[in-house]
Amino acid sequence: MSTDENNGRRNLANAITSEVAAGFRVESQTDAQAVLVKGTGVNHMLQLVLSLVTCGAWAIVWAIMYFVAKPKRLILTLDEFGNVLRQEIK
Repeated sequence: MSTDENNGRRNLANAITSEVAAGFRVESQTDAQAVLVKGTGVNHMLQLVLSLVTCGAWAIVWAIMYFVAKPKRLILTLDEFGNVLRQEIK
């Protein structure tokens, strides 16, 4: 393993650490790429039960939560020069 590869991996590890400190969690990781996620989705079963119990009134809140509470995804990729590229997935 060359020094450039070690520096690149170290750069990726530092970038991952920085994003984890900002609230992301690691979903998957390889030597050259990491996928991170922040936030959680909507618990649709709970929302359905609440909508049924409230005769559909909760469905408005459910719809708002569906569009607002989407988790953020982030891909960190190591390029051939050892730089970390950051790409947000929407």
